Amino acid sequence: MRGYTARMQRSRLALSVSFLALFGVSLARARNSQEVTIETVPVRGAVSYLVGRGGNIGVSVGPDGVLVVDSQFQDLAPKIEAALAGLAPGAARFLVNTHHHGDHTGGNAHLARSAVVLAHENARARMLEEKAGGLPVVTYADGVTLHWNGEAVRLLHVPGAHTDGDTVVWFTGSNVIHLGDLYFELGYPFVDVQSGGNVVGLIEGLERLLAELPDDVRIIPGHGKATGKAELAAYLVMLNTITERVRSGLAAKKDVETLLREGVTKDFDERWGHFDFVPPRKFVQSVVDSLR
Repeated sequence: MRGYTARMQRSRLALSVSFLALFGVSLARARNSQEVTIETVPVRGAVSYLVGRGGNIGVSVGPDGVLVVDSQFQDLAPKIEAALAGLAPGAARFLVNTHHHGDHTGGNAHLARSAVVLAHENARARMLEEKAGGLPVVTYADGVTLHWNGEAVRLLHVPGAHTDGDTVVWFTGSNVIHLGDLYFELGYPFVDVQSGGNVVGLIEGLERLLAELPDDVRIIPGHGKATGKAELAAYLVMLNTITERVRSGLAAKKDVETLLREGVTKDFDERWGHFDFVPPRKFVQSVVDSLR
């Protein structure tokens, strides 16, 4: 049993390293922070987000100080701090991790020098396995609410979706929600089945959120540009349609290669198939793995 557990831990660590190595840049380029520019994108109310390398960093600024959602990579920390200083004086007071992947938590150790780090309990457990720095010191099973910068900031757990430790961050007064990697606006999503993710849980979680969110909400994805509900609804149509096609194909004993050859994603590839890290085949494989 101990040997099996050790192998599983090594497998998870290898997957995490692979994810960091492949996501958008090679490792060689990933180490060169001089090539990265941090862009600040205002959204609404107290909320902006930072675009650099890795997951979008949500930011709330106001009279209480700075709250940050995710931290990208450690080597970008000085540039991230400079971008935050351009929004408000003072160091970050809170840091929320939407999940455990290193392109969202790599800068934790740096920001945790001033910020209290929060995440779902499963995200912390996976970060602990991977010996990550800046571990969350506040965790929760279902969610928690922060009262910050004049609004209720709701941290909501979505189970078994992108991973088993996903949190969405809803800035209720600003009417903005950060969905982390539940929403890949730029292409087919990465569903980390080995970390407890599942495309069915992803769909169910997003459907619940979509029904609850106001019509004029602004939505920050884990990767890509902020959108509204209509774009998220289109993303859900894609997820639902391909998942049902794969489900039908599996019932007919078809494998991934046959499904792709028969065009299971063909009518969606023009919009969603250009994200190099998750080509159609990889996404379909994750759907198959989710349904088994």
